[in-house]
Amino acid sequence: MKKYIFFLIPLLFINTVYSQVLYSDDFDNYTLGNLGTDPTGIIPGQGGWLTKTYYTAPNNSYFTVTTEPNKGKVLTLSAPVSHSSGNYFSYISKPGIDTFIDQRTNGNNVIKFEIDYYTGPQYYMSGWNGSVPDSQISLMSETGKLFMYYHTLLSQAEAITVRYSTNGVSTDAGVLGNDPWGDLLPVDTWITFIVYMDYTNKKIYFETPYLGTVVSGDFLSQSTSTNLIEDFKPVEIIFDIDANTNSNVQYIINRYDNIKITALKKVPQSVIDLGTNDFLSEKFNLYPNPANNIVNITNNENMFVKEVAVYDVTGKLINTQNFNEQAEIQLNVENLASGTYLLHLQTNEGTAVKKLVKK
Repeated sequence: MKKYIFFLIPLLFINTVYSQVLYSDDFDNYTLGNLGTDPTGIIPGQGGWLTKTYYTAPNNSYFTVTTEPNKGKVLTLSAPVSHSSGNYFSYISKPGIDTFIDQRTNGNNVIKFEIDYYTGPQYYMSGWNGSVPDSQISLMSETGKLFMYYHTLLSQAEAITVRYSTNGVSTDAGVLGNDPWGDLLPVDTWITFIVYMDYTNKKIYFETPYLGTVVSGDFLSQSTSTNLIEDFKPVEIIFDIDANTNSNVQYIINRYDNIKITALKKVPQSVIDLGTNDFLSEKFNLYPNPANNIVNITNNENMFVKEVAVYDVTGKLINTQNFNEQAEIQLNVENLASGTYLLHLQTNEGTAVKKLVKK
């Protein structure tokens, strides 16, 4: 069987999906030190953020603006660890998000939320008291949680599962990664989380570029509302830590940066493909991977590839190459910069997505 070598040359690409940034916060304009002056959650602090503690004495030092190498200023949340049957709870919220969403252009009914999250140091549990520390990143509507990242702090790192809410009933969308308990993220690492809430098609997508994965699910599918985005739009961002555990540390610490809310006309096709075609992707092989110059694309079922689109981990299209339905392809990736890419392989059965690492 003939093999073909195709050269991938990065090209400028104009994004045809109209996007509209509604809200962003990188904390660089904040003053270092305490985020607020009132840890009872009543008086707003810097940037309009509210701070609150539960089951422990209120303390402004649990909510601070700090500096981080290569990041500038970031938002730091901590909670004291409970070494008893009780639990300590720290909570930061940003109300009024609905006022920004109301400014979107008519027809932009996909709300994209993205945030950089610091996985923190390594934690060890000295015993089991019925719970482990966890932290959540949530968007709230007036009727309850819209979506939630649920972080279970394990002894090695963090396992991530995602949930979303339909009419106040929480549903597990799945795990981020291929492990049944969620892929473990590395410690002391910044990870970007992205969520697309598609109100028109009643779908939700949780994307983690670090893992090259997307978890998708139905969204508000049981609602009878005729204006979902108005009735279930986010009104508040919430970060919290529940430090109920025995641990080798005195505080559980989370950090956040580069929060952004964007309105889109539609979910990028690369995200949809990655979230719905895992079964097809498993049929293709890439080698060598990581690759220096040439990567081979093969499959054992004689499926023909019609097109290969290369995306970076931010979802930006780098290049598209058309083929004459070849079952085995060799791609020259010499011109790609070092990094991680997603190859979208268009076939008659659908689009398979494979992760490629360029040395």
